[in-house]
Amino acid sequence: MKNIFLLIFSFLLIYCGNSSRINERELLQQKYEAFQFLSTYHHQLHIMIGEEEGDIKKAYDEFYAAAVSSDNLELLPVKKAILRINPNNVNQNNEDVKRLDYLVDYYQSGLSMQIEAIFRGHGHMEILDIDNAMDLYDNIKKN
Repeated sequence: MKNIFLLIFSFLLIYCGNSSRINERELLQQKYEAFQFLSTYHHQLHIMIGEEEGDIKKAYDEFYAAAVSSDNLELLPVKKAILRINPNNVNQNNEDVKRLDYLVDYYQSGLSMQIEAIFRGHGHMEILDIDNAMDLYDNIKKN
């Protein structure tokens, strides 16, 4: 019994001790990709809330498919929010659709600030061209 306990304890110690660690570039990449995702699919969200013309159901389906297929941890709140929307009741007055819009607006702003903050931490004080953020980061890290 003592040997089994030691074996299980050793396994847990080794398994838990080998947690993957994310480096700063990977963290920035996740934030950048999440920001780009939200930028890409913001149009569909505006259709869903009635701010832009278009097929609401098609916009929902596009946003939903992209969100649920993403494995980006930064998008987890967005994924959870779209899963709360009843696909048979997608309309501009649906509270869950409005909440998704609020979430995306604030979340995208937050991601932008976090991305900028990483660059400021490296001394980059100019306005950031977000489309070239990863290349800029790599250049900063080289120097």
